[in-house]
Amino acid sequence: MNLRGRRIHIVGSADPAADEKKLGYVHSLVSELTGALAAEGANFVIPFGKEPYLTDRADGPSIIFDWTVAEAVSRAQIAGIASASGPNGNLVSTLATSKTDGHIPAGRRVIYDQLREKNSISIEFLEPGWSAGAVARSRLAQLGDILIAISGGQGVEQIALEYSSKGKPVIPLDINVGSSTRDGSGGASRLFDRARTRPADFFSVSPTASAADLLDRTQTRNGEASVERVVAAIISLLHSLVPPRVFYVRLLNDALPEFPSVEEFFRKTADPLVRELGYEPLQMGIGKNEFVWMNQAIFDSLHHSSVALVDLTSLRPNCFMELGYALGNKQRVIVSARDDTRISFDAFALEAFQWKESEDLGKRLDRFRTHWERNINMPTLVRPKEAK
Repeated sequence: MNLRGRRIHIVGSADPAADEKKLGYVHSLVSELTGALAAEGANFVIPFGKEPYLTDRADGPSIIFDWTVAEAVSRAQIAGIASASGPNGNLVSTLATSKTDGHIPAGRRVIYDQLREKNSISIEFLEPGWSAGAVARSRLAQLGDILIAISGGQGVEQIALEYSSKGKPVIPLDINVGSSTRDGSGGASRLFDRARTRPADFFSVSPTASAADLLDRTQTRNGEASVERVVAAIISLLHSLVPPRVFYVRLLNDALPEFPSVEEFFRKTADPLVRELGYEPLQMGIGKNEFVWMNQAIFDSLHHSSVALVDLTSLRPNCFMELGYALGNKQRVIVSARDDTRISFDAFALEAFQWKESEDLGKRLDRFRTHWERNINMPTLVRPKEAK
């Protein structure tokens, strides 16, 4: 997998009475890993907020890792390694509430302000009353592309399930420093043991790679393995992951007059851009079919894809149905249509890329790239309301 533009979410916590040396090792690992990912062009999901410390320390190390990630991202940007934004959005994506700003520690304020001043952060504010941990974790899993989990408890286990249910890779690490809330059934270290025996439940790699071996190489050996070796092993595993998919919703009936132009748009404009951005195109009828029923194949594949590219040329009812499913599932959606298409219903409110058959292919690709960058991270269509 090309990591450029992929949103990496590093999550975890430690017991308030964890071993300080071991916890320091984890922070060093998180910092070095974040720097290496930034050098690969990755983006990040970072929840900003409080920074609790070990019970007997007032100045660190922290028992969470969010600010360690943020500090490394900021350092990479200052060094010119990381850019504020790219084709798949801002360097950092986050959720916030009305209380977030007040929770930022004084010692970390400069990092947060610096990232915001450089327009590096995309912030989505949660509705009042919907800031509970479970709700936030569910939305964070929609924002991210890859989860890297370290220790922790019930929260880590839940967000790992959220990522996995969406078909997104979950990479648990073996080191165990407990959980900040002292709950759960073992957190990421337990998931690591499960992932070694059943890696396909957690992530998929290229056919030439061994998922179990790649994960086993990331072992920290309880903090005895060198940070550099572990980081290199994690990066190697991430490179071996299968790319995230863009599901094509489009006219497929080759007996209709619009089919040749739609096919030409997808083969000569959509495919090149999708692969340029590090995705793999997924279109029904092309490639291996793993399902007995076509409807099951369509909605299972759509549900587990990172992006839905919906072309409404010819106004096919099934395309509108799949568009509605993707929007309701809060997936990232790109809408397109041939320039003579008169989109009906409420889809007109979504900005569609209007393509022309006669347009120069290079110019059309450039326009489509610009449209993608402007729309790929649009907020969800419907947000929950506060119960009153």
